[in-house]
Parts: sequence; C-alpha cells; structure tokens
Amino acid sequence: MREDWKYRYDEVLKKESLLQTVNKQLEKAQVRLKQAGGQRTAAEKALKSETRDVERLEKASLTNLFYTVLGRKVEKLEKEEAEAIQARIRAEETRLAEEELARMTAELEQRRSSLLGWEEEAAALLQEKEEWLRGRSEDFRQQLNRLYEAKRRALSEGKELDEALQAGYELVESLEEAENLLRSAKSWGTYDMFGGGVIATHLKRSKANEAMEQIEYAQGLMSRFKRELEDVGGAAEMNLDYNGFLGFADYFMDGFIFDWIVQGRISDLKDAVSENIDRLRQLLHALQQRYEARLTDEAGLTRDIHLLIERS
Repeated sequence: MREDWKYRYDEVLKKESLLQTVNKQLEKAQVRLKQAGGQRTAAEKALKSETRDVERLEKASLTNLFYTVLGRKVEKLEKEEAEAIQARIRAEETRLAEEELARMTAELEQRRSSLLGWEEEAAALLQEKEEWLRGRSEDFRQQLNRLYEAKRRALSEGKELDEALQAGYELVESLEEAENLLRSAKSWGTYDMFGGGVIATHLKRSKANEAMEQIEYAQGLMSRFKRELEDVGGAAEMNLDYNGFLGFADYFMDGFIFDWIVQGRISDLKDAVSENIDRLRQLLHALQQRYEARLTDEAGLTRDIHLLIERS
C-alpha cells in the first residue's frame, strides 16, 4: 500500500506546483488580452477614419472640390487609399492577435480548473493512509491523537479570540462615534458660554443627547466584550459613568456658571470615553497577537499531522 500511495500522493502534490505556474501564465495572458482588445479598438477606429477620408474624396464634397481645383485629387486619393489599406491590415492583425490570446487564455483557465481540486485529492489520500495506519500501529494512533487534540485546542482558542476581537472592534467603533459627538458638543458648548445664543445651546444639547444614546449602546457592547474576554482568560477595567451628565440646571437655568458646569461634564465624559478607547486598542492589539499565534500554531500542527502520515 505504501509505495502505491506514495506514488499517487506525489502525483497530486505536483499539481500544486503546476497550479502556481498556470496562475502566473494566466495572469500575464489576461493582461495581454486586455491590451490586445485596446489595440484592436484603436485599429478599428483608425480604419473608420481612413475609410471616411477616401469616401470624402470619391464623393461630391468640399474636400473633393478643393483637391480637384488644385489638380491633386488623384494624388491625394491614392495616398488616402494606401493609408486605408494599411489601416485595414492593422485592424485585421489586431483582431487575429486578440482571438489567439483569447484562445490561449481559455486554455489556461481550463487547465487551471483541472488543477484546483488538488488539495481535496491530497486530503482524501492522507485520510486513506491515516485509516490504514490507525489499524496497524498503536504508537501512530497515539501520536496522531495528541496532534489532533492540540490542533483542536488551537482552533477553539482561535475561534474564541476572533469572537472577542470582533466584539472589541464593534465597541471601539461605537465609542469613537460617541467621542466625536462629545467633541462636537464641547465645541458648541464653548460657543454657547460666550453668547452663542439659542442655536448654539440647542446644538450643544442635541449633540450631547446623541452622545448619551451612543454611550448607552456602547455599554451593551462593553458587557458583551467583557464576556468574550473572560472566555479567553482576559479582563478589562472599563467604565462609563455619565449619571447626571446633562441635568436639570442646563435645561431650565441659564448663565455662565451653569454653562461652565455642563461644559466641564462634557469634557470629563469625553476624556473618559477617550481613555476607554485607548485601553481597548491596547487590549485588541494583544488579542490580535494571540489570535495570529493560534493561527500559526494551527498551521504548524496541520503540517505535523501531514508529515506524520506521509512518513509513517
């Protein structure tokens, strides 16, 4: 079984190298085909132009009359006809070149399609040999089981890390939106403190309320992120305390002191949001590194499994 299997497996692996070669050839052929199409279009356009020049000299027209009066009609007509012939030849050459490149590209695409299944063929052969070896060697079976278990753990941790990363990225996006709204509210608040009027007050409150809604949404995302983080052995110290942020005084009382108090609340909350964003980015960077490490582990274990089967 081993010699026959090795021959079949080697033949399948050759397809991987062939596929890489065909992909490169196909990429070049597609570029050349696109260029050939442009050249054909340009040649056909030139042919139409030259044909019109000949027709203008042959028919009754101002151009015909002009060259007839000068006594150069025959000379000009011969020149235009010669140019038209050259244009026709060029158009035919570019058409044939494009057709040939289209044929070559189609052949390469067909060749590529015939090679695409090499990974599935290799996997099937590895499975075939694995089953054969499992029934004949306890040592092989134990080694393989250990590798599969390690791969399963790497995949499981990678999945949990990916889920934590996605939850974290969504949270950052939400907090960044809140940060922008608070920044806008702070700007309008500064304007409002120095006599911005009713419009400035309205815009400040509007942006602040939008920021509150966004922060409430972010708090839900934060709870989800913390749960995902716990699943991968992490923790996050994050909090957004905005109780009493925009209170009674700002809505029903006016004056520089009250505006100044509210402005301070806006600034404090924006700083809190910015601080949480910074912490999140640091956490996500560490999570991304762990996730990439698990991907590397999984790929390495897959190679080890394949090598164990191939060499046993």
